[in-house]
Amino acid sequence: MDASLFIAIVSLTLQFSTTVAMIVIARAPGWQRVRWFALVACSAGLYSLSDALGMVAPEQNSWWITRVNITLATIHTAGWVAYTYADRAGSWRSLSGRLRWWMIGGVLAATVVSVLGLTDHTELAARDILGRGGSAGGPILTPIGQSVVFIPLISILLSAVGQVGRARAGEEGAASVVVGFFFFTLFAVEEALVAAGMLDFIYLADLGYICVTLPVTMQLLRRFTRDAQRLDTLSTHLAEEVARRTQERDEARVNLIEQQRLASLGRLAAGVGHEINNPLQYLRFSLDELRESPIMASHEALRETLAHAFDGTERIRKVVDDLRTYVRPSDDALELLDVRDIVRTALRIGSPQWRHSVHVETRFDDAPHVRGDEGKLVQVVLNPLVNGAQSVLQAAESRTGVLCVSTRTGSDGWAEIEIADEGGGFEPDILSRLGEPYVTTKASRGGTGLGLFVSRGIVEAHGGTMHFRNAARSDGESAGAVVLIRLPAVSPRHATGRTPISTPLFVSDAHAPPLRVLMVEDDRAILSALTRGLEREGLLVHGVHSAAAALEWLEQDQPDVVVSDLMMPGMSGAEFANALAARHPALRRRLVIMTGGATTPDLEQFLADPSLMVLGKPIARQFLAEQLRKRAAASA
Repeated sequence: MDASLFIAIVSLTLQFSTTVAMIVIARAPGWQRVRWFALVACSAGLYSLSDALGMVAPEQNSWWITRVNITLATIHTAGWVAYTYADRAGSWRSLSGRLRWWMIGGVLAATVVSVLGLTDHTELAARDILGRGGSAGGPILTPIGQSVVFIPLISILLSAVGQVGRARAGEEGAASVVVGFFFFTLFAVEEALVAAGMLDFIYLADLGYICVTLPVTMQLLRRFTRDAQRLDTLSTHLAEEVARRTQERDEARVNLIEQQRLASLGRLAAGVGHEINNPLQYLRFSLDELRESPIMASHEALRETLAHAFDGTERIRKVVDDLRTYVRPSDDALELLDVRDIVRTALRIGSPQWRHSVHVETRFDDAPHVRGDEGKLVQVVLNPLVNGAQSVLQAAESRTGVLCVSTRTGSDGWAEIEIADEGGGFEPDILSRLGEPYVTTKASRGGTGLGLFVSRGIVEAHGGTMHFRNAARSDGESAGAVVLIRLPAVSPRHATGRTPISTPLFVSDAHAPPLRVLMVEDDRAILSALTRGLEREGLLVHGVHSAAAALEWLEQDQPDVVVSDLMMPGMSGAEFANALAARHPALRRRLVIMTGGATTPDLEQFLADPSLMVLGKPIARQFLAEQLRKRAAASA
């Protein structure tokens, strides 16, 4: 096979394959500029095809081959100019106006001259190739044809200059492209010289196309492969991020549902507390009256029954107070605490219940200080201690069981208290529900299911968390229950909070006139009990059933202290306080709010006013009278 024909066939195969590949690649986002290189490869392939046809039948095809090739060469080099200077998107408008006019004008000039047949003579010239006596027929270019040939040569030089700039800018693979342009330019000049009759040799433009398109193709394929790998990595990361975000969203949704549920429980607890504490208040006062009745002095059985009644009311009050632990403690109740001291106190209180049958192991590692209500946090620790000791006693039988208590600093800097026992552990079916009301691990032993619920409420009211799990042995069986209490850390030097101001002990003056009290209470039974009880303590009480009636009475008289219920129909205690501030500012400073519980955030915010005295129902008669005298004396 003739060398020129072989080169042409190899070139057209390579160029058309590259064209197909570049058309596919150009469809990818960010690769639109490759469309110009697809034009470059396609025009080079057509050029090589026409060369191959001319070599197969030179006598029949030579008259049109030169004209077509000049047009294709001009289109080919114009494509190189566009590919070299266009932006990433390959936008036609990104090219300068001069380059666009040069490309359009060059292609039009070559096309017109070729169509009119002004590029070459019709006769063929026989050339001696390298002095070997062989001959190859070729057209003879006219002066016009020789001039048109300079258009693609200039375009090649423009493109080469642009590629040199890319290579100097450090673009990967640009150096090999510059080398390819050097040979492309060399072979293009060679073909122009041969066509002009200045050099006797075979046409080498097809070889030049291979030299320049091959390195660009390799450069683009490497970049495309790298982008595909980067895209795959990003897709993997994106999938992982989506999975993580989905998990976080699901966890946030669960937490939100849990918070909403706890908020509903808090509102329910406040409402229940209000409805229970109100009747509990007049029950307590009525029991006080019974205790002072002369008949009680001679009836031992009645005194014992009355003592049980007082104990019952106290237990009811305590349960209601515990149900309200989901409300964050006031700043006045918060102290800077060492969790190790909290644990020691809880161990000291609970030790009589397990002293002889449970061995307690302690490990007090350093832990940060926390801010909280010491009594409530001791209650939190005491509850799982007692539960764990009972579980150990039940599982240990004749041997001494072990209860492990430790403190430490968590990985996030929070204070942690862990209580682990060697008992039977939590039942798997209730493990995920621990901390809910009425879910108990001691149903067979009379457990109510409020202990862990109250403890969890106290911890969450302090901004912490409480976690439950079973410790596992090597054989997979449960090795006991583990309760982890986590509380946010507070640096001692950054601890804040108001220091409670101690109120001096009030001393009653026997010669002073009795304290006059306006009592505002919508519940008639409670109002009657309060009035009778306070009068027994030596106070003068005027009772009304609504805030509106109180405001009307205040226009006629001025008491020493005003006592108002919080939740009342028509006008609440908070609205009554605002009305007092507007009409009777002095009485606003002597206002006392009695409440069985606040059921709305607005009322909770009102009760947090430091200038307000708030007393929770039920309250002992003597203590209530003492507090009212203090309020009147402090505001005098």
